[in-house]
Amino acid sequence: MSEFDRKIIIDAITRMLARREHSYSEIVRKLTQKGIENEALLPILDAFREADIQSDERFAQSRARALYLKGKGPRVIKLDLQQYGVDEGYVRQAFEEIEADWFESAKTAKVKKFGAFFETDFTLRQKQKRFLQYRGFYQEHIDYAVSNE
Repeated sequence: MSEFDRKIIIDAITRMLARREHSYSEIVRKLTQKGIENEALLPILDAFREADIQSDERFAQSRARALYLKGKGPRVIKLDLQQYGVDEGYVRQAFEEIEADWFESAKTAKVKKFGAFFETDFTLRQKQKRFLQYRGFYQEHIDYAVSNE
């Protein structure tokens, strides 16, 4: 690999990480799509990781926090992080870091979409439950959110 190729790879990684955190596998995927070979990319990316410039842990925390603030539930957040190739340990750490109250988050998402009143119509209550399932909440969170308490 020439010094010019090395500079191109370093510049590409730096530009990506300057905008936002990226996971290791996301960077590899994006740069291989641009035609950069893994043999040239991986040693440089490993150096970024060792220097703590690229961190899957920071990526997981920022991504989980962003999705939580958008009203997404734990199931959706976990699947999203897995799609980015984040290790399960970092996913657990991210959940601990955001200190989420999933019950209140589900209730907030329900209130924002449907209002604060208790729905007595079975069909409309099922619609609320499907919405919260789609958002990634577990059944106990959904039951809390649509209850009349």
